[in-house]
This record gives sequence, structure tokens and C-alpha cells, in this order.
Amino acid sequence: MPHLRTSLFHLTLGATLTLLAMGAKAQITVSGQVMGKDSIALMGASVVNSSNKAIAITDEGGLFTIMARMGDPLDFSFVGYATQRIVVNSSNLTIHLQEISNLLPDVVVMGYGAIPRKDAIGAVSKITTIDFNPGLITHPLQQIQGKLAGVSITQPGGDPNGDFTVRIRGASSIEGQPPLLVIDGVAIDNFNRAITTVNPSDIESYDVLKDASAAAIYGARGANGVILITTKKGNPGKSIVEYNGFTGIDIVANQIKVLSADEWRYATAVTGDGAHDKGANTNWQKEIERIGLTQNHQIGISGGSNQLTFRGSLGYTKQEGIILNSGKEMISARLSAQQVNSDKRLLINYALNGSVINRSLLPDQSSTSQAQGGGSNLFSLALTALPVVPVRNADGTYYNEQGPTLSANPSQILNDIYSKKRESFFQGSVKTDYEIINGLKAGLFGALSMGHDIYDYADPRIAQPFSNLATKADANKEILSADAHINYIKDWGQHHLQFTGVYEYNRFINDGFSLTAHGFQFPDFLNNNFSAATQISTTDISSYKNEVRLVSALGRAMYHYRDRYFVTINFRRDGSSKFGPNHQWATFPSVALAWRLSEEGFIKTFSWINNLRLRGSYGLTGNQENLPADAYQLVYGVGGPFLYKHQFFQGYGSIREYNPDLQWEVRRSLNVGLDFSLHNNRIYGTLDVYDDYTSDMLFNYSLPQPPFLNGSVLANAANATNQGIEISMGAVIRKTARFQWNTQLNISRARNSITNLAGQFVGVSLDITNRHYGYALGGGLSDAYVSQIQKGFPAGVFWLPVHAGFDTDGKELFNTYDKDGNLTGTKTSYTDQDRRYIDPTPDFSYGLTNNFSFGRFDASLFIRGVQGQKIFANTLLNLQSPVYLPRNNVSPEALTNGFTGQPQPSDLWVKDGSYARLQNATVGYTLNNLRGLSKLRIYGTATNLFVLTSYGGVDPEVNVEGSQRYIDSSYYPKSRGFLIGVQATF
Repeated sequence: MPHLRTSLFHLTLGATLTLLAMGAKAQITVSGQVMGKDSIALMGASVVNSSNKAIAITDEGGLFTIMARMGDPLDFSFVGYATQRIVVNSSNLTIHLQEISNLLPDVVVMGYGAIPRKDAIGAVSKITTIDFNPGLITHPLQQIQGKLAGVSITQPGGDPNGDFTVRIRGASSIEGQPPLLVIDGVAIDNFNRAITTVNPSDIESYDVLKDASAAAIYGARGANGVILITTKKGNPGKSIVEYNGFTGIDIVANQIKVLSADEWRYATAVTGDGAHDKGANTNWQKEIERIGLTQNHQIGISGGSNQLTFRGSLGYTKQEGIILNSGKEMISARLSAQQVNSDKRLLINYALNGSVINRSLLPDQSSTSQAQGGGSNLFSLALTALPVVPVRNADGTYYNEQGPTLSANPSQILNDIYSKKRESFFQGSVKTDYEIINGLKAGLFGALSMGHDIYDYADPRIAQPFSNLATKADANKEILSADAHINYIKDWGQHHLQFTGVYEYNRFINDGFSLTAHGFQFPDFLNNNFSAATQISTTDISSYKNEVRLVSALGRAMYHYRDRYFVTINFRRDGSSKFGPNHQWATFPSVALAWRLSEEGFIKTFSWINNLRLRGSYGLTGNQENLPADAYQLVYGVGGPFLYKHQFFQGYGSIREYNPDLQWEVRRSLNVGLDFSLHNNRIYGTLDVYDDYTSDMLFNYSLPQPPFLNGSVLANAANATNQGIEISMGAVIRKTARFQWNTQLNISRARNSITNLAGQFVGVSLDITNRHYGYALGGGLSDAYVSQIQKGFPAGVFWLPVHAGFDTDGKELFNTYDKDGNLTGTKTSYTDQDRRYIDPTPDFSYGLTNNFSFGRFDASLFIRGVQGQKIFANTLLNLQSPVYLPRNNVSPEALTNGFTGQPQPSDLWVKDGSYARLQNATVGYTLNNLRGLSKLRIYGTATNLFVLTSYGGVDPEVNVEGSQRYIDSSYYPKSRGFLIGVQATF
């Protein structure tokens, strides 16, 4: 019996242990969810158990169940995503697959291809959708304004149809030129016109090429830098539908203080000049302003297979300006597809896009007839119109002050004058690449871009001096671009070599006409019936057609050893029909070197240094932008009439001299940079210092008559330098499971100086030293220059007398100086010798971004600004003149500032234009995997919430290009915006 009990005990124990062991390996039901980009549930993803070969497919919610044992490997896969293996350690799993595109190395677009960011050794800045400015974005440049060091993007005023001024590393020429714009590989001239054809919601990234090493690949067109825009493309996998829309309002951010009706009455009562008082109480600024409504809607669909991907989008934007009857409406469409054959050797990219923009312009914009339309500046009229006169008479007609002629009524101008523009654009492109052997690819690229603009202007006012008139203009542009290219990549051992060669052809055709007519007998027809006009002169008719060809051959070689030592060499030769027969061709080389110190042993000992790279570059780029097609040719034009045998005939003659030696403007650029990332990449940044020299600058010089028949010639003579420093830094301030705070800061400083202005043209000296440049505008100020071009100083600096108070009669006094610059006294008049130099260029500009996320909430704050900028306050000068009373309104300061006559331009009117602007503040909330929606984000944004500045004008962001740079002359006011937006993924 004891033996039997022992045997039963052993048998029971063995059975129990066996059952426990079997239980440990028993199959269980494993369930879970598979998600992809942005936590979107993936329907149709496969789940494979490699141990028991069980297979499951996820449903529309990304959910699955499968039988497995603890420790079994499960493989999760979906088209367009990397396969992921998970070992079963729970009965419930959540899997996040990563897109294949996101696994590729971070790349920058360098022109004619893309390379990993770590291999790019020129001064290149990249910004992608995650870092774009949020909010009321109706223009692409608003996405990156203030975000990139060395890239200045300004817009004086808040006009929805206003152009942006873009300068990369300051002004490299006297006039200043915009950078070259390249959209999906297609280089397009006329920067401001071309960039508006792109819907901001379609843009994936911007790459900005700043130094010669990066930009020299574009040779003759890269002297002012290059901005490359890459639009969104499709990815393999389930089709995804995305909607992005917002609606918002804009209000006037700031007004200039002028006298109210009661203040005007008090001021004129003292002098007894109240005859113009009609008993009204009119705020003319408010009369022309409104709350602007904006709506934007964009829908896109993308998807495809491993052999064909696509993306299509349709966008609609309507933006009302804060000034009556101004705004724009845009419809855009874009379709792209990428196709590869089964062996992955042939790749074809297709792209089609088009847009139509209808613009409602202010009456004094974009019209050659504006000077005849009565009132050349609507905002000056609104500021100076009398507050004691009504907008309309008792009978409903517009009030106009009586006199020798009628004065302009701002409200009538906005409501009666018709000023519209319609811009249509279409572009199609095809690119093919074939891998001939491993590492060697060859391809072709072709693109056709066409633009058509129609402008209509009609002023029905009959009374003098308006004399009803109409203008119609039509402009066409066609760009044909084609290239043949090869690309070779070879890796052996620790060596890497990449070579790109391109032959490129570009043709630009422009044609158009313009017609202005006066004295319509039936004002209701105007520009739709020019035959009803009673006056059309030859000077009111113009037409043109021109063609420009640009042919280029280029090569680029990139080499690096052990991912530590880098060399890039660019070589490009360009030929342009714009230049004279003696200099149509030019060569633009560059070289860049880099050393990744963080790969060296003596740096690797510092574990907190993740990346440290020193780089330098030198190269040449050329400039031909904004030159006319007939730049070097003898040009004829319409002259005045002449009398011959008692009859008048129209005269014609040459208006510009022939210059066969006209050649390329050349920019030589030296750049030294440092890239770094520290503490597990939580701190990162770049530092760049550059020194540029521009020679043979193109300028329209005056010629003596005689011996020349013409008074001007386009020639190469001036030289200039441009130096600066750029700093970009970012940091992950805090990062936890639920909270993250990132910050980014960029600071830029640029300084330029003209080193030479003299040259020769067929033995005659050319010189524009002391040429008057920018002028004060307003009554009695047409000959008062503010800035000039002078050797040894930046282009367009202020040269002004020094205000010294008033004499006993109340006349304005100015300091006087001898030829050595010594102060000699004060006088009520001054000469050019008494003018002093003031540089209006900012000491530096900056942008500061802070991004926050907490659970499902996100927030961002973006501040941008400039420090040390100087502004000539032309608007304040005019408003503070007491001599305009009682015919015009003035500011309160005009009654107390001590002036008894017209103030003259002087340093008194140069104001500090430094500012810090809270450009936008955004708060968002995101929900995932709702019924019918993979992702839903709701957000609100406020733009231009406040500006910290001491400047007393309407806004310190003024014009920074051309002859009137840094001169404030009554701009379209800035707006403050508020919006609510939705981003949804289906």
C-alpha cells in the first residue's frame, strides 16, 4: 500500500506538471489594431504568425484577431509601409507601422536631384510642412516668412493682391532682385507672378540655396539665390482623402491719428478758416475700411500601388481685403503621378497643374492711367480728406469739394472705379529616368508653362479732371523647358562618388497689348466698347512680343570618404540671347569642402556631441533676371509729332543705345559654415558667415547728348560687396510621454556697400555717383530727394540735412557744414554739402518659434521682427504740415510741433523702425479613429496680434526694395486676423 500511494503521488505530480507545461504553450486569441501615418487605421493590413502560419487581415478599423502562443513572432505588413515583426507578449497589441517614405534618409533638393541632408555641404535651408507658419495662409510665402535665417520676406501693407519682397542674404545689386523660383524642377521667371500659381496646401517643402556652391548649379539665374518648392506626392497603399479648410475674418490692425471733425473745427476757428465745414462728422479711414472675410477649402486624394502612385487636389480661396472692393478669388487644381516598371529601372513622373485668380484691385494700382484717374494714392486721400464734409449729398450723389476742379472722394473712387485682373496659368511636365546599369541613370525632362493675364480698368467719372477713361491690357507668357540628364552613383569601400550632368534648353515668349481711351459718350460701356471713346492717341496704345533663349550645360561631382571628408564641384556654362554678341556665353564654377569632425576620434570621446561639421565654399553665379529681352539692342520707340509740309506726322526714334559688350553680372561668393547637434540631438543648429562681391552690375546709365543720339544705355559698370552672418538654432526644451516643447530661433545680419560706380562705354565715362534715388512724396516735395547712390555706402542710404529747430520767425533751421564735415552753424536753407548719411538697413532680423503639445492639444507661437531699422516717415511729414489746413486734414501734431510752413525732409523724419510682431498664435485639438474619419484636427489661429514698436506710422514693415526703400508712403493697412480651421483625413 505504501508503494501504491507513492506511485499514485508521482503519477499525479507528473500529470500536473505536464498539464502546466502544455498550458504554457497553449494557443490564445491575440487581438489588436494596426495603424499607419498620423495614427490612421489601416484596413487590409496582413498579420502572419511565422510559427503556426496563421494569417489575419485587418478590417476597416484596422482591427484583427489571430491565434498565437506567447513568444510567437507576428509579421505586420501593408503596402507603402515597412514590415514590422512583433513577439507576442500580450493578448492585446497596438501596432504603428512606419511609411517607407519616412524611412528614407532626410534629403534636400539641390537642383537636378536630391541628396541626403548629411551630404549637402552648401548653405542650404530646408523647411517642411510640420514647421510652416499656421493660420490665415493664402500666399505660399506666408508659410515661411520669418522662418529661415538669411531669407528676408516682407510685404508692406496688407493688400491681398500685394507682392512680397524676397531677398536672400540682402541686396546683391543696386536695384535688388528676387531669387530664382523652381517648382517641382521647373524654373520659372517673374517670381511674384509665378509663386501665386501654387496653392499653399499643395506644398510639401521649401529648399533655399543661399551660397554659390548650392546655387551655382543654376549658373546665370542663381546669383540672387534659389527657392525650390516641392509639392506633395502620393504614396503606395490605401487611397487617402484629405480636407483642409478654414474661415476667418480680418480687421484693420492700426490707424493713423488725424483730426476729428470737432478737432478740425477748433483748429480752424482760431484762424477763421471754417468755410469748408459742411456740418458732417466723417471718419474717412473707416469709410473705406471693412471687416474682410476669408475662406479656404482644399481637398486632396492620394494613393496607389508599388508601381503607380498618384495625388490630385482641388483648392478654392476667397479673400476679401480690409479695404472696400479689394480682394482675390482663386481656384487651383494639381495632379501628379509616379510610375515604375516591374524591375524598378524605369521611372516616369507626370504633373499637371493650373490656376485661375480673379483680383479686385484698388483703383490706383496696376494701371498706366492711374495718374489721369484722379487721386494717385487712395490712402493719402483718406488721411487728408476733410472730416467735416459728407460722403454723399442729400440727393445720394457723392460729395466733391468745389473748386477749379473737383477733388477726389475716396468712397467714390472705391465704389465707382472698376479695376479687375484675371490671371490664368497652366503647366504640364514629364520626367523619365532609366537605370542603364547599376548606379547609372539617364533621363529626359520637358515642361510647358503658359500664363494669360487680362486687366480691365474703367473710371466713369465725367467731371474734370477725371474725363472718364478705360484701359484694357492683355499679356501672355509661354515657357518651354527641356533637359537631358545623367546621374551616376558609385560606392566602393568607404568611398562615395556621385556625378550629375545636364544639357538644358529654355525658351521664354512674351506678348501683349494695352489700350487706354478717354471721353466715352456712354460711360456705362467704357472698356467693353472702345469705339464709343472720343479720344485715343498713339501714346495710349502699346503692344509687344519678345523671345528669350537660354542654353546651358552643367556638371556636378560630389565625393565623400568615410562619411567624414566631403567635396562638391559644380561647373555650368550658360548662353543667353539677352546679352550682346561679344559676351553671350559665361562660365560659373564653384567648389565646396566639408569635414565632419564628429567622426574623428578626438571628438567621439565627447558623447554629448552627436554631429559637428565644418564646411566652406567659393563660387561664381550670374545674373540676367529682370533684363529686357532686347537688353543690348538699339531700341526704337514712339516720339513726339513733327510738322512736315503743313502736316503733322508721328515721330519715331531710338530710345536706347546699342551695346554689343553687354555681359553677365557676376557674383563671387565665399561662405564658411558650421553644423552641430548636441545631447542626443536635442540641441541643433547652423552658423554661416559669408562675403560676396558682385561685379559688372547692370544699370541704366545716362549718356551725353551729343555725341549720342540717346540719353541712356544699359551697361556693366558698378561693383558692390555684401557680407553677413546667419544663425539658426533649435532645441527640445522638454519631452515627456504627454508633453513636448520645442523652440527654434534664427538671426540674420547683412551689410552691403557700393565699391565702384564708374565705367566706360565706347570711350565715354559712365558714373552715377551722387545720383538721387528716393524722393519724398507730397505737396511741394516732388524735388526733395531723400536717398542717393554713392560709392562707399550701401545702395539707397538716406542723405538728409540735420534739423536744428526754428528761428525766431518760426522758420525751420538746418545745420551747415564745411567741406571737411565740420559744423559751421545753422541756416533756414541747406546745400548738398550739408546733408548727412543715415543707413536705414536693420542691424539684424530674427524669428522665434515655440511649439507645444500636450496629449491631444497642440499650440504654437511665432514672433518675428527687425532691430535697428530706420524709416523715413513720409506720411507723418505730410500730415504734420499745418499749411495744408483748412483744405486738407492733418494730424494733431501739426498744431503743436512748431512748424509755420511746409516741413522739409530732414533727419527729423527718420524714425526708429524696429519691431517685434506676434505673427501668429495657434491652438489645436486632434482626434483619431472617429467613425468615418482617421484623423480630425480642429484649430484656431490669430495673426498679427500685436506689434511692439515705437514707430508712429501705420506699420513699421515698409518697402525695402527699389528707389523708395525704407520710405513710408501710405501703404494699404495691415490686418489682424482670426480664424477657425479643420483638417480631416478619411
